[in-house]
Amino acid sequence: MTPKERLLTALQRGVPDRIPTFEWFIDDAVSQALCGSNDPVEVVERLDLDAVNIRPDYEKTWKDDRTFVDEWGIERKTTGDVLPAAVNHPIQDIAAQGDYTFPPLDVQHRFKTLERAIEKYGDRRGIVLNLRDGFSDMRDLLGYENALVMLLTDKKYYTDLLKRVVEYNVALAALAVKRYGIQIVATTDDVATGRGPIIKPKVYAEMILPHFKEVMQGYKSLDLYVIKHCDGDVRPYLDWWLGVGIDCLDPIDPGGGLDMAEMKEQYGNRICLKGNIDCTGHLCSGTPEQVSEEVRVCIEKGGRSGLIVSSSNTIHRGVKPENYRAMLDAVRWYGS
Repeated sequence: MTPKERLLTALQRGVPDRIPTFEWFIDDAVSQALCGSNDPVEVVERLDLDAVNIRPDYEKTWKDDRTFVDEWGIERKTTGDVLPAAVNHPIQDIAAQGDYTFPPLDVQHRFKTLERAIEKYGDRRGIVLNLRDGFSDMRDLLGYENALVMLLTDKKYYTDLLKRVVEYNVALAALAVKRYGIQIVATTDDVATGRGPIIKPKVYAEMILPHFKEVMQGYKSLDLYVIKHCDGDVRPYLDWWLGVGIDCLDPIDPGGGLDMAEMKEQYGNRICLKGNIDCTGHLCSGTPEQVSEEVRVCIEKGGRSGLIVSSSNTIHRGVKPENYRAMLDAVRWYGS
């Protein structure tokens, strides 16, 4: 099987020749140590991963060596030389959200990285287009606190903006399908922590779920496979998500109390499962042998059908490069 065939087989809950593996994000320092590059398209090729995760490209205007403003008008600042955190948000008054203009869809640079990946991989590797399903865009446009407060205090304007967010993401997906034949989309929207939901299920059902259904139905109408990402304990939301037809859940988060064997027994006949090598555990502080054993147990619990092995979130800067290498070697050994 090609890497792409392997991934599609897993998403269809079939048995591939080898369990596939890929990551949402691999830190520059880790990728440099392992393969001498921090170009995500090149890194996937050199590490022989089954897929690459690609976000649309938005141009940045740099204010200083750590701070930039993107096309959304969101100001971000790198913290600890690792990830840029949003520090200023473009919509201060949600009542005026109708005046806010989203970045244009069909511009030359929007899918620049995607085009490079297609040119390099052809049809051999899976290409996952990373979009949103609602809340994360609201968080970035309004600010985290405002996105939660206004959910309760400004329901009409909140609903109006969320509907625009959903329409924008579906339009991006439609453009990528039409132009590049994309088959897989991932939505990396976090609405839970290790202790449970950020938004009470009753409020989620009233305010977020109708729009989550809308965006998912939009993706499915384009014949896309959908991987839903959310860290933490997502079980209060999970039946709703499965009800609208997601194909895969990521991650089966050990930090949220989720066990791969239990999730496989409950949901393995309905969706593919992705995860769950703990990116706060042995990958950071253990030995390669401990990581290899964790992979073996994960595959033993998850079975050979409908499983994608990955970290429980990302390969961040705290992950030892040699431990990620051990993880990949173990996936190929135990997953074959």
